[in-house]
Amino acid sequence: MPKMLVVDDDPAWRALYRMGFEGDFEVFEAVDGLDALAALDRVRPDIIVLDLKMPHLDGMGFLRQMERRGMKVPVIVCSGMFSMDSPPAIPGVFPATKSPDLRNVWSALEAAELWKRPSGAIEEVAVPAIPTA
Repeated sequence: MPKMLVVDDDPAWRALYRMGFEGDFEVFEAVDGLDALAALDRVRPDIIVLDLKMPHLDGMGFLRQMERRGMKVPVIVCSGMFSMDSPPAIPGVFPATKSPDLRNVWSALEAAELWKRPSGAIEEVAVPAIPTA
């Protein structure tokens, strides 16, 4: 089962992501960027769901640290800090509207799976279908 690291300082959001994804991913949690950095080697996530505004080390700082470490894990950024009309253009980072309706996150997960697969393997996407209800 693929591993997901959820990085958010709000326990309600972490619980929502866990409930929404634990049937399809082994979900691990971190409360901020520092906690997430400590978890990276232990968890070895296949995907990261990241908030940007957090104490100690924010999401952008976490992304910079991942880049310094040479890590190429796809990251879904769920934040109200940027507009979906002009999301940050960072390779391997996929924006999703932060909303209790997780369909945007599922769409970003599908895009992330396409990004990390070798060219020509697009038809083999293994991300679960987007829930319709």
